[in-house]
Amino acid sequence: MLEITILEGGRGTGKSTLAFKLRQSVPETTLINFTGFHQDGEDGLQKVSHYYRMWLRFFLSMRNHESKFIFDRFYFSEAIYSKLYKEYNFKFTYNVLNDMLEDLSKFGVKINIFFLTINDHNELAQRLIRDKVPFGKAEETVEQTLKQQQMYDILFNNLNVKYANDNLCIRTIDTSGKTSDEVYNEIMNIKTTN
Repeated sequence: MLEITILEGGRGTGKSTLAFKLRQSVPETTLINFTGFHQDGEDGLQKVSHYYRMWLRFFLSMRNHESKFIFDRFYFSEAIYSKLYKEYNFKFTYNVLNDMLEDLSKFGVKINIFFLTINDHNELAQRLIRDKVPFGKAEETVEQTLKQQQMYDILFNNLNVKYANDNLCIRTIDTSGKTSDEVYNEIMNIKTTN
């Protein structure tokens, strides 16, 4: 049966490092690092909406296949970034995608969403000093990351209340003061007990 692991959260929380570590350690796993879309307006909304709907339709067609996928971000980031930095409203598409994700879980697809946070401002400032491709209007500052993190927190709390079930698990992991190995072990423990 298909298994999907989604890593989400603001910049500097360790998603990419962790995604690579999971990919290297879990056999027969595909890592997908979703890109941010810079196009704005109605054309941008149509492009990104179609993109994510097609991904979920693909996974619906793969639901009985014994595959594992790791996502370094998914459409949840688009929901946050569109509110903060875009001129279009992603809300309708976001709700449709959530319903599609829930359908996947009802077909038996195991979906683990890990919302990574960081609450140590000094540590976050150090993590943000790195070579990364900027995302359009999104500044790589402690303030912007914390603002994103607050919005992710609300989003995942709502998602948990409305959609969580035996196959759709949403967990928050604070990465402050933890090595990537410690966060990896925490995630693997959660995955094996679910």
